[in-house]
Amino acid sequence: MTCSIFSDYSIGNLNLDNRIVMAPMTRGFADNQTGEVNYLIADYYGKRARYGAGLIITEGIAINELAKGTYGIPGIYTHSQTLSWQKVTREVHKYNTKIFAQLWHVGRLSHQEVLGGHAPVSPSALAASGFVHRLRQPFQTPKSLSKQEIYNIIDDYKIAARNAMEAGFDGIEIHAAHGYLIDQFISEKTNLRQDEFGGSLKKRLRFLDLIIKQVKKVVPKNRISIRISEKKDDDKDYTWEQPEEIVLAIIEVLSKHKIKIVHPSVENYGYALKNDKRSLHELFRQYWDQTIIAVGNIDPDEGSSIIKKKQADLVAFGQLFISNPDLVIRLKAKQELFPYNTKNQLTYLN
Repeated sequence: MTCSIFSDYSIGNLNLDNRIVMAPMTRGFADNQTGEVNYLIADYYGKRARYGAGLIITEGIAINELAKGTYGIPGIYTHSQTLSWQKVTREVHKYNTKIFAQLWHVGRLSHQEVLGGHAPVSPSALAASGFVHRLRQPFQTPKSLSKQEIYNIIDDYKIAARNAMEAGFDGIEIHAAHGYLIDQFISEKTNLRQDEFGGSLKKRLRFLDLIIKQVKKVVPKNRISIRISEKKDDDKDYTWEQPEEIVLAIIEVLSKHKIKIVHPSVENYGYALKNDKRSLHELFRQYWDQTIIAVGNIDPDEGSSIIKKKQADLVAFGQLFISNPDLVIRLKAKQELFPYNTKNQLTYLN
C-alpha cells in the first residue's frame, strides 16, 4: 500500500492521525523569570493542533536553571513550570494531536546575564565563537563540568522527562544536536576530557547514553525521540570527518536502549554531507529501520514524495507552521501557502 503524508502512523501504542510534524522552533515567549508558559502559548500550539498537525514537538524546554541560552525560554524543572504546561497539553489534546516536549540544555551557548550570574557549563572550558542570541554579547568561556555535575545533569534530564509526562505530554525529544550541551560532549572539538566522558567516540557518546538510560525509566521507549545533527550553531564550518562512523555509533546507542524515533536535523533535506555522498537522512535510513523524522526546508510536494518513497516516516515543517497555522488543511486542499516573514512573524505568537 502506498503511504501518503496524510495517512495515519503508529509507533507502538503512539497513534498519529497523519505524518505531518510541527518542528521545534524557539519562540521565547515564556516568563523570563519563572520559565512558565501562558495561555498565549497554549493557544499557539492549540491552533496548529486544531488545524490537523499529527505531532507537535515543542520549542526547546530548559531542563534546569543553567540550561537556557536566551531570554523567554520555558522550563520544566519546577512544579509551577510543570503545571503551566498542562494548559498547553490539554488544548492540543482536544484535537487528538500528539505533543512531545523537547528537552534542552544549551551548555556553553549562553551567558551569565541570561543565567542569573552563573557561568555557562560545558564538557571543557572552551568558549564558543559568535554572540549570545538576543543579548548580542560574545559567548563566555564556560565552566568545565565535574563528574558529579555531569551526573547531576543526567538526573535533571530524568526529572524533566518525568515532569513532562506529568504535564500531559505524549513523549519527549532529547535535543542532542546543533552544538548544544549533549552535542558538545559528542564533538571532538568541544570535548577535550580525558575521563570516561571524553576521548574516543564511544566515550564522548556516554553522556547521551546515560541520559537515555535514565529518561526511559520514566518515558516509554517508543515515545522518546533523539535529535541529531552534524551542523553546529556556533561553528558553521564544522563537519564530521567520518559521518558513517558517527551515525553507526549513534545508532548503536539508540538500538541498545530500543529507542524508536530519530530526528536528523539539517538545514536542507537531501543535501549530501561534505565528507560523504549521502545525506544525513540517507545515512540513517540505510542503517536504521525505526521511525525517522525528515526535516530541513522541505517543500510540501517534496514531503509527500519523501513519504511515498519511504525515505522517512514523518515530515516536519518549521517556518511554514508559523506562517500557516492551518498548514495541514491548506496542504490537503492544495491551497496557497503564506510565505514566512521573519520581521513580522517572529515578534508575536499567532
